[in-house]
Amino acid sequence: MKSYHFSLGNSRNGAIGFCASVRGHSKREAVERLKRLLPTEVGVKNCDFGTGEYLEIYFNPTAIRARNIDEVEEPAVL
Repeated sequence: MKSYHFSLGNSRNGAIGFCASVRGHSKREAVERLKRLLPTEVGVKNCDFGTGEYLEIYFNPTAIRARNIDEVEEPAVL
């Protein structure tokens, strides 16, 4: 299987950077695998503002596409 690297946010241009790497036999399989594995929201650990405020990050798996793949790593040949 190949390893597919997704770039889904860019903190240089926006407020959040986000990337993921998943394995699959094809881009289509990698996209579907990432969609299944990705939670819909994540609470950030160790982010205690001490005032009852908090930070949550939300994901929209339906918006992930093959065009978000920026790198494909071929399996090593032994």
